[in-house]
Amino acid sequence: MNLLFVAPSAYLLGGVQDWLADLVAGQRQRGIKVTVAVPDDAIHRWPPYAERYPSLAPIPFRNPTGSEAGRIQALEKLVRAHPDHLVAGVNIAALYPAIRRLRRRGDFRGRLVMTLHAIEADYFADLRDQNDILDGLVVTNRLSGELARALGGMEAERVFYAPYGVGLGSGWAEPAPASKELGSQPLRIAWVGRLERAQKRVQDLAPILSALDEKGIPFQLTIAGDGPERPLVEASLAGRIAAGQVILAGAIPRSELAERVYCTHQVLLITSEWETGPIVAWEAMAAGMAVVSSRYVGSGLEGALVQGSTALLFPVGDVREAAAQLACLRNPVRLRELGAAGFELVKRRYSREASLAAWMAAFEAVADLDPLPAPNRAIPIAAAGGLDRRLGPETAERLRRLLGRGFRHQEAGSEWPHSGHASGDDASLLELAGALDRGTGSHG
Repeated sequence: MNLLFVAPSAYLLGGVQDWLADLVAGQRQRGIKVTVAVPDDAIHRWPPYAERYPSLAPIPFRNPTGSEAGRIQALEKLVRAHPDHLVAGVNIAALYPAIRRLRRRGDFRGRLVMTLHAIEADYFADLRDQNDILDGLVVTNRLSGELARALGGMEAERVFYAPYGVGLGSGWAEPAPASKELGSQPLRIAWVGRLERAQKRVQDLAPILSALDEKGIPFQLTIAGDGPERPLVEASLAGRIAAGQVILAGAIPRSELAERVYCTHQVLLITSEWETGPIVAWEAMAAGMAVVSSRYVGSGLEGALVQGSTALLFPVGDVREAAAQLACLRNPVRLRELGAAGFELVKRRYSREASLAAWMAAFEAVADLDPLPAPNRAIPIAAAGGLDRRLGPETAERLRRLLGRGFRHQEAGSEWPHSGHASGDDASLLELAGALDRGTGSHG
């Protein structure tokens, strides 16, 4: 089995990038031939991505015009060079119409897999559009699999579960500092992730800390990450940052997180609305940290974070309950118990070895399925501007290439969109997803 991953190159930090680097390394160690292809354009750039992830040895592909027709044609050219591969899409939406066209012409004999890393409405709309050409879907969270069947129209036999995995040390180590009595020492809390509102809920941090003050709990919080809401975090925590009670560390490379964060803190705080992991939880547990987390959408069916057993939990957005659960970890015995239980959970379910085995089993199962027939539906390329509307997208694309003209994109998600749809109704999706995750919902 030969594999081709098609992934973005604009994002140099993040869970999906770390997952891909780990997975490909493990596959190559097993003797699997793996190619990783990434765009090389104005915003998505191959050189810095290749420098950041040299072990991937990625190859570039280019869209010289920036149009949707150009994206599809660039991917057709890439896939034609790998006609018998299992092709795995990683948040590159144009891959699916490109392979639809190739299959209709008989130019692709391999298998197509989508890897799903988010609980967002536009991705499930993509599934509805493309389920007739997807040989398989691999999800990193059990709830995502339920949603793919319910909302994306995927056949159950073509949906596979393979979680993210993390490295383990030689054995569990007590969270630092490991004293019998915490006394007046501050509780050392870490928050790791992208600084944004909708998913990560960074707006909850300031009121959680205020609630800890009300309880008289001394603490120090390190925030490792960056993102669009950094100004909000800086403003809402300005006094605490100035006093050294909150450390805004910025984005820390994954290779340094263990030494700088996980091994020097006691508790990982997760405030998210939804997650398909998160990798940071498994990494923190692998280092012996206790986890205090929201009951984020995606945590229920996954069954990893169990109140009082492997984590302490609070309702999403309930800042007072979050503070109450953090306060419980002033008890050093409780802290050690949670740290040890979390380590055993990761060792059993989320180690790199367990993750690699699950991903390889999923890809091998897809390769063994009967191939899908050539799709009957031809989905026209959307017009990208007036020239497309006057001449048709493909004629206009030939003219743009002839004249050396093209679109200038301002954002990575515009140059190479993650999804073929505009942002959908995520509020309704999360309502349904939350009900399914709690085992109280159904979809008819």
